[in-house]
Formats: sequence, structure tokens, C-alpha cells
Amino acid sequence: MPEVRHHVLIPVSAERAWDFIADVRHAPRWMFGVKQITGSLSPPLRQGDRLQIRLVAGGKFANSEWVIGECERPRLVSSTGHAMGASAVLRIECREVGPGITEVTQSLTYQLPGGALGLLASRFGVSGIMEMQAQRSLQALRAILAESPGPDESEARNGGAQLGGAPES
Repeated sequence: MPEVRHHVLIPVSAERAWDFIADVRHAPRWMFGVKQITGSLSPPLRQGDRLQIRLVAGGKFANSEWVIGECERPRLVSSTGHAMGASAVLRIECREVGPGITEVTQSLTYQLPGGALGLLASRFGVSGIMEMQAQRSLQALRAILAESPGPDESEARNGGAQLGGAPES
């Protein structure tokens, strides 16, 4: 099955990145093509939770069904889904690479309907679209999380210095 894999460095802790990602109510804000989510929306996600996601695919709306697979804070969330005859496995991994810096890797393995014809379509058209969508999604995730850091990230960015404190004499 074809796979699209991208990663991005985000100036937040792995816990903060994972908590944001695993709160699926945020997905329409950062995940390209996701318009609406219903189902098991109360955080935290759990293995076996079911989601119904309304997507825009190829300029058309599509309803998809997803089931949460692995769900390990702050490292990994995975899910399997089906829409328009296609199936996919989505894995999002968070790995802290330094103080307050997390690498988020998104991989999507997918299979289009149509057997050999679907495989050709995924290689010569769909893969480029999927690559662009993954890249845009992770850039949006980075922008959202980088603009509103939690208290531990603010401190890490300033080298541990307290902002607004009295000057040392």
C-alpha cells in the first residue's frame, strides 16, 4: 500500500503536542480536508473509540468512519478509516528531541479502490495530493501550537528566564 510520511519540529513538549492532537475536536483546525467530526469526542482518546469524519476529497464531501487503534500518551495515536471505497491507517507520533522541542511525524498508508487501476491512480496522481495535504496539515499544527505555548514551553524558549520579573542587581 502507498504511504505518505511527513514530519515537523514544533517548539512544545511532546505531552502538549500529543494532548492537542489527541483532542480530535481540534482536527478541523489543522488537519487538511477535515470539516467535521462526530463520535467519541471527549478527551482523552481511547483505543476502540469510533469517529465519523466529514472530509473534502477531490472537491467533494465524503463521510468516513475511523476507529482509534494505538493510543499512548505522549508518543502515539493511530487510527484506521474507510471512505469512498478507500481504506487508510493514520499514525501520528510525537518524539521530544530537545527541551520543549517535539518532532511530530504523520504517516498515512492508504489503499484506493479499483485494484491495479487504483494502485496506478495512487502512484500517478493521488500520492502528490496526499503529500501536499500532509505537509499543509503539519505546517498548520506547528503554527497553532507555536503561537500559543504552554507555561513549560515559554520558559524553555527563554532559557529558563522568568518574564516580567525584577531585574537582578
